[in-house]
Amino acid sequence: MQSNRFVLTAGSIALLLIAVGTSIYLGFLNNQGSLGSNASAAMPAAFDLTGGRLVIDLTDADGSAFGITAKFESDDDSNDATLIQPNVSMTMIGHNMGRTLVPMLRRSDGTWTGSGSFPMSGRWRFQIVFDGEVVQLDHSAP
Repeated sequence: MQSNRFVLTAGSIALLLIAVGTSIYLGFLNNQGSLGSNASAAMPAAFDLTGGRLVIDLTDADGSAFGITAKFESDDDSNDATLIQPNVSMTMIGHNMGRTLVPMLRRSDGTWTGSGSFPMSGRWRFQIVFDGEVVQLDHSAP
């Protein structure tokens, strides 16, 4: 009887350790990137959306500055989507710094451009909301 209790207790502890280890591991992975994210992607990055694809080009400028360009390439070669303004924001991965909006301006060629600066070096996640669809792009700031 006592050996059955030992086996049951040892089995419960082993399952608990597996569950905790898995949670920690998955939490670490979740902090490294997320679904819909193009972690360390080559630029420009393209995301398939309803009716076409969204092309994002993120470039580092002098110091801590960056520039971002968004362009929607529709499947039917329509220019209607160029009037939809993307909502772009950024947050530092692994820090509780909040989300910073990146103002976007429409250019005559149908692209949207914005610029800003990174408050500090490290890994940043850009979230782009375009016509109700959300994509994320990770970037390491110098």
